[in-house]
Amino acid sequence: MRPRTSTTARSGPRNDIRTLRTLMPYLWPTGETEIRLRVVAAMVLLALAKVTNVTVPVFYKYAVDALGAGAGAVVAVPVGLLIGYGIVRILAQAFGELRDAVFARVAQRAIRLAGLRPSASSATRCSRASPSGRSGWPG
Repeated sequence: MRPRTSTTARSGPRNDIRTLRTLMPYLWPTGETEIRLRVVAAMVLLALAKVTNVTVPVFYKYAVDALGAGAGAVVAVPVGLLIGYGIVRILAQAFGELRDAVFARVAQRAIRLAGLRPSASSATRCSRASPSGRSGWPG
């Protein structure tokens, strides 16, 4: 047997761009400064979270190297680096959580408005309804 291929399961750059174009009016609405500021703030927090996630291994490397530097090394340097490592880890998590908190209102609004928008498939279903006006629902 031939494998079944679904046309709806296909994904790629074209479908991704089409999805972004569909969602863009909800994510960057004209005349809604608060929503736009939230999107910008979420992007800044995303960048900060990524930068701190990249620096976490660097702090850890320096802390481990300072621990193995020898007996003459001052203990304060590795301890300070380990504390810095912990702070950077906490900041990475905090920036991610703040991003989610800031973007939550934008995402919920976009989902709500996209759900209220009539789709082409529902218009097709309505046009195929019986001329008598009965939809099949009791009542």
